[in-house]
Amino acid sequence: MALELTAFTVAKLASTPGLGLTTAHGGAGVERAAGVPIAVERKGPFPRLHGGEMVLTSGLHIGEDWTAWKNFLSEATGAGASGLIIGLGADAAFERLPAQVLALASENDLPLLTGDIADFGRIAHTIAVLHAEGQREALRRPLDLQMEITAIVARGGSFGDLLSGWQQRTEEPVAVFDRLGRVMARSSAFPSILLAPLSERLAGREAPRLGEQLLLSATELVADPDGTSAGVEETVEVFPFAGNDTVRGFCVRIPTGQETAELAAPALRSLLALEFERVWFLDESARRKRAERFARLLTFTEPGSARTFLRSIGIDSGPLRGVSIEARNETHAEVLIDDLAVVLAAPFIRHRHRIVECLATVDPRQALADYGLDVPTGIGTRGAPEHSARSIRQATLALETSRRAGTPIEYVDGASHEFLINAAPSEYLEAFSSAVLAPIENSRGGEALLNTLHTWLLERRSVEATAERMGVHRHTVRNRMQRIVQITGHDLDGIDAQTELWLALKVRGFRDSVGTSPKGP
Repeated sequence: MALELTAFTVAKLASTPGLGLTTAHGGAGVERAAGVPIAVERKGPFPRLHGGEMVLTSGLHIGEDWTAWKNFLSEATGAGASGLIIGLGADAAFERLPAQVLALASENDLPLLTGDIADFGRIAHTIAVLHAEGQREALRRPLDLQMEITAIVARGGSFGDLLSGWQQRTEEPVAVFDRLGRVMARSSAFPSILLAPLSERLAGREAPRLGEQLLLSATELVADPDGTSAGVEETVEVFPFAGNDTVRGFCVRIPTGQETAELAAPALRSLLALEFERVWFLDESARRKRAERFARLLTFTEPGSARTFLRSIGIDSGPLRGVSIEARNETHAEVLIDDLAVVLAAPFIRHRHRIVECLATVDPRQALADYGLDVPTGIGTRGAPEHSARSIRQATLALETSRRAGTPIEYVDGASHEFLINAAPSEYLEAFSSAVLAPIENSRGGEALLNTLHTWLLERRSVEATAERMGVHRHTVRNRMQRIVQITGHDLDGIDAQTELWLALKVRGFRDSVGTSPKGP
């Protein structure tokens, strides 16, 4: 990054005592930063510059070739030279500056200084010294700025104090949003018209991740129907700040392009992260209280006691749903308990190491999808407050499956077989179903035997109800069931055998409808 060398410009170089420099042409470029000196005394292509150098020449390699002078000045301007110093005297091309060269400098608007060719060594040395001093000054200013804004935080200043101090010293409007896109603070000059569209952008999946920077134009954020930007012309810079490896919030600046501010901006983001952590720890007592209430609610099993407890803490006694989440690390878990309290409208939430548990008052599936959570998640069934402990247990079971499946898993109440089928790998289910049902399926009349077995299980092992439902004689049902016993070697009175056959039929596609044939694997 180029340093801001406002302490050493071409104009200040020309007025430095003892150098004997005279300004032949100034123009708009005299306030440019004067860079390191470079002497050019050869014909051919102009040497490549890094930008901002002061070019010194005696002109001996050009002489009175005005076309060559035109190319020389044009190439110097194009290469990014901050100015040109031509030496005059008996040992130079000219003793006085020709009008043609002055006209060419004016045409290119390149600052042109003249001096005695005999003093060129001293002039170049002085430029190098002044340039080094300018670099030190340019480095000192962002350090001073960092120390000043750090002092604001050290004195106990708030987010607002820090942002106001930044704006006062840099003239840059700045605002802070939390990771959910909510405005936490802003400086006085930050346009209020930008707050709502920025909140919407940062609350969605377009928000930048750690290490990313997002540049937005005001036109993108607050365009009127005619395409204008509602009087706001600035470019907006959005940069996340972190706690460990987790986004804590977003620093939004309207940059002015000052190098001092650019160099100090990382310090601003670091201070915002520290201040966020301080505020978070101040709220630790509230988190502990929520966790204590969570644990207490799980102890209630009677409707009256659960509702009485909820009313005593000012919470509606509506249905709740358990959610169990495995965070990436403990820091992520700490972030989640704050975020999910808002996202899931969860008055009861806690974390134990990496596991975050909460009782949500809204449907967690869509809310978590919108939030963009990409870690193992288990969801229990929705129920009355006195059933909260059961919903949390269900969410914990679903979390175990979610770890392996790589997707959020929802526990299905009253249909454990469906839950297991959805959670298990398809290859395993296919092998299990084939191993259990293949002996029946491959025997004579296998399809009729499977239909009879499924109906018999549906009808709670009643031969009469099975016969009536299938439209066959009860002796037919008895004969088929006896054959199944002979083929499988199972005692169908045992619960283990019934459960195994029931799960295998469900995997094969049999459903609890009137028609008993499977609709597909």
